[in-house]
Amino acid sequence: FKPFTFISTHDEKHYFTLKNNGHTIIGTINNEYKQSPIQLTGGGLNGTFEFVNFHLHWGENYKSGSEHQVNGVKYAGEIHFVYQNPVTSQMAVLGMFMQSYLHKKRFVFDKNDLTRDEWHRYFDTAKTLTSENDSILFDSNVTLLMGENLQDFWRYEGSLTTPPCTEGIIWTVFKRPIIFMEEEFKHLRDNVYFEDYRGPQPLFNRTVYRNFYSEKLSSIPDYNRCLLDFQYEKAMNIISLFGVINCTARSFFFFLLVIYFILLFILFVVFRKMRYSVERKKNE
Repeated sequence: FKPFTFISTHDEKHYFTLKNNGHTIIGTINNEYKQSPIQLTGGGLNGTFEFVNFHLHWGENYKSGSEHQVNGVKYAGEIHFVYQNPVTSQMAVLGMFMQSYLHKKRFVFDKNDLTRDEWHRYFDTAKTLTSENDSILFDSNVTLLMGENLQDFWRYEGSLTTPPCTEGIIWTVFKRPIIFMEEEFKHLRDNVYFEDYRGPQPLFNRTVYRNFYSEKLSSIPDYNRCLLDFQYEKAMNIISLFGVINCTARSFFFFLLVIYFILLFILFVVFRKMRYSVERKKNE
């Protein structure tokens, strides 16, 4: 597939209405302001598509909440940006995985990560929408919310995951997740909904395409993984030097501990042999 092309208005600040619709928090263009449509082309889509809404799905913990899974791997949530071709009425959804980390895991974020800052503002705003039909104004930039990792993705034709579950939707699911802190999910679970996702459904006879070379899923970092994928680290820039040292130090300490017990065992065996030899000479 050719890369997505985001028309200039995609980079502009827009005013959205965030609303608790009884199922999730949905963000739509606020019509009280005179605003240009948010449009995109490319990515294998026919024609120009205009932004309709964006919303999140999340689960009860860091490994449930995404509505797609890759080789059995699930994420804490999933972001959906819904678009529609105004000429053909064809709908397309751009999905991003939401990966969750804890502070105690010593993962830190790049201070210059504007996407992180934008989502942090979103969570602070969305957590106040505690009742159905609650709404609030939220200004943001869709390009910032999507982030920069829009090159590698899967593509298939499926249905919406919320009622009325309309078929014939062009799905684009990006491979690289956006990283969030677990406490941000906790704000939504405690104040809005504990969970708001539909589990992955069978593919049946659908064909899933990809626009990147095949690779083993193990190259995508796992939640509790100590080994580092340096290519991913460079792309996301989220792992601190202290975290790397801490991970390496624990491995080195374990190695020294093993050596210590091996030497201790050898000394014990040698001591036993020497003692046995001395006692044998005395008996002779």
